Amino acid sequence: MASCPPESQGACLNIIRTYCNLPLTPSHKPYVASMWRGNIYVYHCTMEGLCSTGNIQGCPADALVTIFHSKSIGPVLKCVDDFAVFCSPLSSCMNANGIIEYSYSYNLPAIMDIMDLLGIPWHPIETKGQDFTSMVSYIGFVWDLECCSISLSLKKHLKYLSKVHLLLHMANTKFSRKNAC
Repeated sequence: MASCPPESQGACLNIIRTYCNLPLTPSHKPYVASMWRGNIYVYHCTMEGLCSTGNIQGCPADALVTIFHSKSIGPVLKCVDDFAVFCSPLSSCMNANGIIEYSYSYNLPAIMDIMDLLGIPWHPIETKGQDFTSMVSYIGFVWDLECCSISLSLKKHLKYLSKVHLLLHMANTKFSRKNAC
């Protein structure tokens, strides 16, 4: 964010059912099995939350970032299935109303065209994500590119505020680390 020039923008994308969309190779399958009610089940696709699958998602996510960069799209941040894509203005001009307009080398439809060819299932932007703006909500933080600041999202702010209130009311009570997080 500190290196973004003025009028930079960011967009957020989120992959649908990330782990369920990642097929496993036959050599991985013996290591991604689970036991339930006395039976052992071998997975053909990974499961979210399964501790042995954490790095399986990292490889395609890294490849996706490399593809973005090969198309001169970036910088790109990734956190599991969440992606923040940033763009800087190429040029500016004044319109008939005296307002400065900026042009960028790519937009969200251009990014989606590339990703559609790869078959990456993205959540609809209206559900999870956002189009390019100077205010980017990414992984629970609000990144204000115009003011060069980062703050907690309202949802995350309220979550931690309620925990602080709870812990303050439990001043003489022991609590676990899990309750504090």
